[in-house]
Amino acid sequence: MVGDFQQSIYRDPNDLNHYRALHHALVETGAAEQLKFSVTFRLDQAQLEFVNETFGKILNDTEGQVAFIKLSPRPETLPGQVIRFELGDDIDPSLTETQRAHVEAECLAKWIRRAGLQKLRARRWREVAILCPRKTWLGALRDALLKERIPVEVQSESDRQAEHPAYAWLTALLAIMLDPNASYEIVGVLREVFGLSDDELARFAQRDGYKFQIEQKTVGRGVVADTLNLLRRIREALPHQPLFSAVREIVRMTQLRERLRDLPREQFGDSVNELEKLLSAAAGTEAQMESLADFALTLRRNFDKICETEPAEADAVQLITAHKAKGSEWDAIIVPFLAREARLGGNIRYPMLIPGEQPFIAFDRSDRADLEDEMKKIQRQEMERLLYVALTRARHTLLLAVDAEFFRGKRGVHSDTQLKWLKADANEPNYKVVSSLSNQAAACEKTAARHKQSAPEPVPDTLRALRLETGWVDIARQQAACIIRTVAPSQFAPEEEPDETRDADVWLEIEPELRPPRIENPATRYGIWWHDFAQKIPWHSHPGAWQEAFDGSVSNSPDPARSRREWKLLSNYASEHPEFFAGNTLAEMPFFWRIDGQNYLEGLIDLALFQSAEKKWFILDWKTNRIDPDEVDRLRVGYRPQIAAYWKALTEMTRQTVAAGIYSTATGKVIAYDEKELATEWDRLENLPPAHFAGEISDQL
Repeated sequence: MVGDFQQSIYRDPNDLNHYRALHHALVETGAAEQLKFSVTFRLDQAQLEFVNETFGKILNDTEGQVAFIKLSPRPETLPGQVIRFELGDDIDPSLTETQRAHVEAECLAKWIRRAGLQKLRARRWREVAILCPRKTWLGALRDALLKERIPVEVQSESDRQAEHPAYAWLTALLAIMLDPNASYEIVGVLREVFGLSDDELARFAQRDGYKFQIEQKTVGRGVVADTLNLLRRIREALPHQPLFSAVREIVRMTQLRERLRDLPREQFGDSVNELEKLLSAAAGTEAQMESLADFALTLRRNFDKICETEPAEADAVQLITAHKAKGSEWDAIIVPFLAREARLGGNIRYPMLIPGEQPFIAFDRSDRADLEDEMKKIQRQEMERLLYVALTRARHTLLLAVDAEFFRGKRGVHSDTQLKWLKADANEPNYKVVSSLSNQAAACEKTAARHKQSAPEPVPDTLRALRLETGWVDIARQQAACIIRTVAPSQFAPEEEPDETRDADVWLEIEPELRPPRIENPATRYGIWWHDFAQKIPWHSHPGAWQEAFDGSVSNSPDPARSRREWKLLSNYASEHPEFFAGNTLAEMPFFWRIDGQNYLEGLIDLALFQSAEKKWFILDWKTNRIDPDEVDRLRVGYRPQIAAYWKALTEMTRQTVAAGIYSTATGKVIAYDEKELATEWDRLENLPPAHFAGEISDQL
């Protein structure tokens, strides 16, 4: 059973009392032996002496407060330094508390800039932390440090998962995908994720909140309608997708990664990295055979979960609350706003269970007159222990910003301040200790030498010990080359949205192996039906068997009249060109071709026709776009990149002659491509930048 009473900083007052009672029972019954650890391997000599001299008067084992355990130094301890940063009384009394805090933050930032890392005895900026008991105080410090061009990272602006934009935004997007009529949540997504103004939303709604839905198409123009229709299309693309693919598609189509990248890093941290963690979590959830709804529910249940503090990745001054600093340490710690009121507690909520030998329930203030005073005492003692945690995080430098005159009111310094918890105001026990501290920061040769001695070996030197002829850079390249990127030819097909002035299914085509069915879209449903039907046609049998296959499938068509019309066109083409389907016919033929050492092409060819005598192939791709006869050229150009990819893969894999084309079900025509045309198109694709050819494509998959 391990625990330090001095670092009990949790809000529930029962935690400490319960833990102490359990600890006492274990010792008294002989079930366990008590050990007290007093040697600190963190603090240097100056900080250790300061803590021992001050906290013995604060953690005094009276009125329920814990007893202080005097700290002992580690072997070969460094000198350390505790600095008093005196702000003086040069402050305009008419300024508000917030304005005074900004003045102090600016003075402190200028001091940090002048002192630099050397005098702070810190190895880098991320080894400098500024701790506050309230996270709302961090904003002024962030602004002041940035003004002085000091890199900064705010950790405690997101204590809860929900306060991370990546977590909150993705959770909200999943929520509306599952409930397309959740108007309140949809408005939140429009405001927070897409940045639409309240004025735009109000003009669109016209006092009708039910307009905010993504179940059906929103009629009209404007940014709100366009965004709602985008969300609707995303939702329609999700059915039948695996969980991870669905979440990744939401991220891609909403440009969530790019939106997060635009957020100021110094305020929100690495939001893109947080998104990547959520995508990894989605992959893990899929591996457990759970659904998109399960993953969304998990995110919502953990919405208020406290985030774990992670080591800083950016070389920037860390702004963090004292609560989240527990368990961490830095080379230099700065504690500002000592005399600023922290405003403890808040109103007590009734009814409330009062523990004790005879527990009872207090229904209002009259049931326990001294309850509020007792609660305030417990909170004050907790904040005293929190201050102990803050002042024992510094390895080499501890700086206290003494600002009593900045925040002193008519009745003096407020009781709910760090200065009062430290008992360092005028005429208090620790006043002389704090007032006698040096106000000058100084570099230390011993500390610098220790830093140099403990510095990690540079990566190139470590790898050089391998004595490999290829060198460490080549090793890294070889390892990276093992990562496979798969490209689907269907991804080269045009992603055209239907013209708002025409039927909803014009020019919309589905590639089943790549894009999931958009259930509400009639064009997509029809495209899926045609591909399924064509796969069932017994191409090697007599035409009568073809008709039987159609008769058995037409009842499942979303548009039977169109199916009969287009089936007649296909039948006429087959009867007029009997030699076309005379060879070996393979429906939905899969392939996997290695382009080079790192990129692969994978897909399904709708129909592959092979004439064994001539060792010649013809690959055909069904296109169900509803077009007019004069739009054939548009169809041809739009799908040329996709067919070129099919052609190149089959040509390289078989080393035989390959011809290719598309069949337009709306016109009943085969649109063939010239071999030189396809070769030229493939050369164009292959010469695209890697990010266009493989990176972006694989990301969309």
